[in-house]
Amino acid sequence: MNMNNLYYFHILSRFQHYTRAAEYLYITQPSLSHAIQALEKEYGVRLFVKDGRNIRLSKYGLLLKEYTDAAFSSLEQGNRLLSQFAAFDKGFVDFGFLLILGYSTVPELIRKFHGLREYENITVNMLQCGSEESISAIREGKLDLALCTQIPGAEDIRFLPLFSQDLVCIVSHSHPLARFDEIELSQLAGFSSIQYTDNVGEIRKIVEGLYASEKIHPSVFLRFREEFTIAGFVATGIGGCTAIVPDLELLDSFPIKKLRIRHPNAQRTIYLASSVNHPMPLCVRTFYQFIKQEFHCPEAE
Repeated sequence: MNMNNLYYFHILSRFQHYTRAAEYLYITQPSLSHAIQALEKEYGVRLFVKDGRNIRLSKYGLLLKEYTDAAFSSLEQGNRLLSQFAAFDKGFVDFGFLLILGYSTVPELIRKFHGLREYENITVNMLQCGSEESISAIREGKLDLALCTQIPGAEDIRFLPLFSQDLVCIVSHSHPLARFDEIELSQLAGFSSIQYTDNVGEIRKIVEGLYASEKIHPSVFLRFREEFTIAGFVATGIGGCTAIVPDLELLDSFPIKKLRIRHPNAQRTIYLASSVNHPMPLCVRTFYQFIKQEFHCPEAE
């Protein structure tokens, strides 16, 4: 097996054009042709077939491409990862965060980080995802850090508490509960509710846990995945619905009433999650320390 020939195949399968692939590889077209012919002789099958003036992968080439793509992708990831260990002020960070934190928390965090000249060569790749998805991605090495809620039983994940968000009940101004500023959960028993969809993850479980703690099961009128749509429907007074959501300043732009909830668990804590088992590259450590400072976390972990 000749790894150079396999890499040449990997690039040619991407371009499916000999001239462009050879230019990308900085080799001559005859050299590229010779490498592909050597592979085809080794495997005893055609890897490419002519398609007019261009070429396309044969069924055997498609099969090989699946494996070379996976192999060279892993090698590239390994090279990128290892290259970060040598410097604290350049590299990339794969960073996940909850959808709700994309309204203001994360944009402001990234603005401040990118505003520091010493970190201008650190790229932060961002992914909006739920807590369970973030934790799985950290375990698999697809994410370095994530802002999420704590997942029970995740001993291989380091959770650093950053801040808490209060949960509030929102209703329209015409709703019977709108005359209150604060309520007990039991007061929601007689009203329909707008709740979260399955794919939002932990916030749905937290809200359902609040209802369950008081043994009430309000009927679900509608389900949505984010707070703006929930607030928009609540504001119309449709179905006399209520909803429990994090207390976001951005919701103040809706014609709704926020009601404080008298319950010790009417809040959730946002954590900075990272792997216990995977080494933290220097540039990731830089971003990790920056986040800690922004949220005034203790220096000692």
